[in-house]
Amino acid sequence: MYMAREYTQDGRVCFFLRQTVKDSRGRLVHRDLFELGYTPENYIEYIDERIFYISSEVETALSNLGVEYEYEELEEIFWPYVDPGIRETIDNFGGIRGRGAHFRRRRRREMPAEEFELTHYFDRRRLYYLKFVQIDMDDAVKRPLPIFEMLTGKCRDEIENRITFMEYEMRPWEMRGYLYAIFNIASHFAPKLTRFVPDAQDLKLIDRFFLEEICRLNSDEKWIGPDAPAQGLNTYLQKYLFMYFDTYFSNRGQWQQRGRPHGHEGTWQPHVPSGQTDHLKAVGLTEEEFRKMTEHEFVSYFRKKALELHPDKGGDHDTFVAFINAYQTLVARKRW
Repeated sequence: MYMAREYTQDGRVCFFLRQTVKDSRGRLVHRDLFELGYTPENYIEYIDERIFYISSEVETALSNLGVEYEYEELEEIFWPYVDPGIRETIDNFGGIRGRGAHFRRRRRREMPAEEFELTHYFDRRRLYYLKFVQIDMDDAVKRPLPIFEMLTGKCRDEIENRITFMEYEMRPWEMRGYLYAIFNIASHFAPKLTRFVPDAQDLKLIDRFFLEEICRLNSDEKWIGPDAPAQGLNTYLQKYLFMYFDTYFSNRGQWQQRGRPHGHEGTWQPHVPSGQTDHLKAVGLTEEEFRKMTEHEFVSYFRKKALELHPDKGGDHDTFVAFINAYQTLVARKRW
């Protein structure tokens, strides 16, 4: 079971509880279990500053579908949406979350060879970089390391949602190395000793090799699946195209004038769907102000501003509704 995120046409993020299952042909696919709407945190109930539980509405829906699960698994799924202050308090008490769940699972020292063979090299490269932030990984991703167990028994949708959540935890300056590593661009510069240093390479060659690799992956049925649309770039790969142009093309001329292709002054921001500029305007923030805020600071800002705009305090009803809707989208973006 996992939480999935989908953008709606108006740029908002809708959340679902999903599960990987096998279809009639034995293939791994996903099914929707419960629609959480735009605010998963609405399904979290608090007893005090250290104890929370998941709404019985969710548990009832899962039971009616015959879903077998452990309650700790449900708490782990909702953990990123628990109030930041309460998360900090719980972590300060030894990481005990909710009803005493520790979220620790025993892992085998090494995966069985047959399970390892079912994982895809692109998924292994992504997961390895997200865990260890290392570009030189060719030997590591060929070994059945325990971290790759996360990739087994899951459909493509579940793997992508889990990896996407991890990607949004990355620092902006890590994104450049991430794209360089996961598409194995270093292999095109072998045997140069500097092949694992993106800044030492020719930008035009990186552009060329990136496009070659993403097109090759787009036609790889083992990764993309045999039933994927034949035309266009796969939905799961489109984000990497946005990331690449945001990371490698933003202020490119300015970087080259400094005598280097990229520096820490450049920052990566996720592709922002249309409509989010209006959301920022509705909450009274600029893109830069919002980006500099931590999640906790943004939530605190929201609470203070909500009191000012509330109709009971003399605020306009439509303005307040727009403010709430904008917050729901932006806080989801902040958590990503």
